[in-house]
Order: sequence, then structure tokens, then C-alpha cells
Amino acid sequence: MVIYPVVSDELNKSQLLGKKFVRTDTKVDYTFIEYGPASIESVYDAEMAAPFIVRKVEEAEKNGYDAVVISCMMDPGVKASKEAVNIPVVGAREASYAIASVLGDKVSTVYPEGIPVLNLEDDPEKTFRVLRENAQKVLEEGAQVLILGCTGLTGMASRLQKEIGVPVLEPEGCALKIAETLVDLGVAQSKVAYPKPAKKKRVLPDF
Repeated sequence: MVIYPVVSDELNKSQLLGKKFVRTDTKVDYTFIEYGPASIESVYDAEMAAPFIVRKVEEAEKNGYDAVVISCMMDPGVKASKEAVNIPVVGAREASYAIASVLGDKVSTVYPEGIPVLNLEDDPEKTFRVLRENAQKVLEEGAQVLILGCTGLTGMASRLQKEIGVPVLEPEGCALKIAETLVDLGVAQSKVAYPKPAKKKRVLPDF
């Protein structure tokens, strides 16, 4: 299960590209949270979304999913979700940096500065042009590996990689591949590192 930690009623083009990173026999479903922000661009947004992300993760485990990916570069609710369930939970940011660490020593994230998340697909060529300009800047500063700074940029990594000549990682793809690998290996997050929360009375909002 891929959880987009935002409120929406439809998948956009970039979100549907994530499946290309896993095997054809790996079934991937997508869901959004019912309450929270329309995009995550601040700590405030991430914290607002976190409780509803955790509830989605718990639902995924109850519904028989083998693993969960939280598709956002801020990794909202990831650590709490790891505590809440026994199946693997993988955040886009942590997955990207884990893979980047074996590709080079100097890693940078790149984002088309000045373009809000909700406007990334309004003019894809402009988005890519600004993204490439920002990528060039960090390369000049010594970056060896780049990570796209938002899962809303899924689909742009391969073109950018060809044009600038260094590895460029797509966060959602990295998270999906790691989640698939963890399932194949039969492992999940350590319950020593992420122990189950103690059972106690919790009052949850009834929306």
C-alpha cells in the first residue's frame, strides 16, 4: 500500500509511475488520507497529517497488505507508523538516502524552487527546466548523487540523470523497491528500535 499523506480524490500522472519500480507480480495499491493538508510543504503540514497517516497504516496491516510506503519526502508519520504495526513501513526520504549512500559520498536533494507542490504538473517543461537549473547548482557545489525533493516529481529522474550525468533517484520508487525487498527477505523494522506503543486509553476524534 502506498499512502499519499494528503487529501485528494484522484491520482495524478506522476503518482501512477511508481509501479514501474517493482516487479510485475507485486501488486501496488494507492490511498490518500481523509483529513489533513492538500500538500505537505512544511513541518506544520507534516504534523497535521501524521495521525491520519498512522491510522491508514494500521488499516493496511489489518487488510492484509505486506508493506506500506509513505510517499512524501518529509517522511510524515513514518516513525510512529513503524511502532504501530509489524509489517514493513518505508518512508520515501529514508529509502532514498539509504540507496544514495551506496552511490556516492555527497548527496543532495533538488527541487524546482519557486514552484508549489500543487503546481508541479501545470507546466511540466517549466518544472523540469527549473529542476535542472537547481540540479546544476548543487553539482557545482560538489554533489555526487541527487534525490528528487518531492514524490510529485516522479517520472523526471531518468531524463535529468541523462542530462547531468550523475545518479538521480526518485523517492517513491526507492521506497517501493525497498519495501518489496524487505517483504522478499521476510524482515521488517526492529521492535527493539520501534517498540509497540503501550496499550492505554486513547480518545480519537470521530469524524
